[in-house]
Amino acid sequence: MRGQPVKRINNHVPAGERPTFHGIPALDAWLYEQQKFPQEYIQAVTRHADEKMTKHYQGGHDEKKIGYLEVGAELAF
Repeated sequence: MRGQPVKRINNHVPAGERPTFHGIPALDAWLYEQQKFPQEYIQAVTRHADEKMTKHYQGGHDEKKIGYLEVGAELAF
């Protein structure tokens, strides 16, 4: 008897943008940090042996982009 086929809930997301095995717990650690949970708590939840590893997983979730600001130069030519 064959089992049911695996349903992929993220087929609409391009392969390079899908969460990875480590990406989901890393996002969890970052979200806990954004909600001001103590670092010791986050480290325990993620089961990291040291704070350095927890901080590594918390990094890289902010979108990196260049910000532009339109200003009036008011120059006379």
